[in-house]
Amino acid sequence: MSGDAESHEKWTPPKLVAWIRENMDKRGLPQPHRLEAEHLVSHALNISRLDIYLQFDKPSSEQEQEYLRELVKRRFKREPLAYILRNSKFWTLDLEVGPGVLIPRSDTELVVETAQKIVQSRGDSEPIHILEFGTGSGAIALSLATGCKNLVIVAVDNSSKALEYARINCRRYEDQIRDMNSQLFLLQCNRFDALRKENQFDMIISNPPYIPSNDIAGLQDEVRQWEPVAALDGGQDGFDYFGYLQEAAECLLKENGSLVMEHGFDQKLKIQTMLNSSATLTFRECFKDYSGHDRVLVYQKTLSQ
Repeated sequence: MSGDAESHEKWTPPKLVAWIRENMDKRGLPQPHRLEAEHLVSHALNISRLDIYLQFDKPSSEQEQEYLRELVKRRFKREPLAYILRNSKFWTLDLEVGPGVLIPRSDTELVVETAQKIVQSRGDSEPIHILEFGTGSGAIALSLATGCKNLVIVAVDNSSKALEYARINCRRYEDQIRDMNSQLFLLQCNRFDALRKENQFDMIISNPPYIPSNDIAGLQDEVRQWEPVAALDGGQDGFDYFGYLQEAAECLLKENGSLVMEHGFDQKLKIQTMLNSSATLTFRECFKDYSGHDRVLVYQKTLSQ
């Protein structure tokens, strides 16, 4: 693969993986190098990761090698692997992603898990109306729409580019959504200006921007240089969007409706202090992520306190 390689050398799948791993290590790219190398090779050669080792002695073609070189060059420029592969795994889904949309994180699966528990506690005899702010690729909304029955979800984002990916992903899973007797609508709007009919949703969910503005510069290159800043930057202290979610919940939730929010690992107490001023929102629970950090807050709208 390198310019000084012997022309007669057989570049088998395992050898390609080894070459990529070595060069990732030299360039100081973040781990895991082997996993990323396997994904790149399987994508370029159109084989499974298992086939890399089952076809350990099968030489790759010059065309496959050239395609792989282009992919590897992009990764060496710190472009996220998910953008290169045009795919991100989230919950039970394979989502198309690319520049202009946030790559879903595994921590956000806790939002889906929490929302599903609330939905299941209500039963599925009547449609449950859910509003998601900042849907991005549609990860949360699609996970719910394909996993729960009788949902009517309005997924909102202000980014036209992000909604392009969300539409692609919705089309990919439209049969599963239909099988669950659910509906999913995508809407581009600036916050909830277009949704001001009061008391219309049973749940509001969001993974909002919550990184303090001054912390953006210190993020990993893959995030800082490539992913949309608007989906990350939560303002000077990281809390700008939570006051907005409070306002939206007070206006748009039905009585006993739930507000489910992802937040930073050290932001729970400050958010609780903010929402304690609400006359209608009551704290219900905080869920920890797989690392043991506070990650998802749940509030309930209670008009009669």
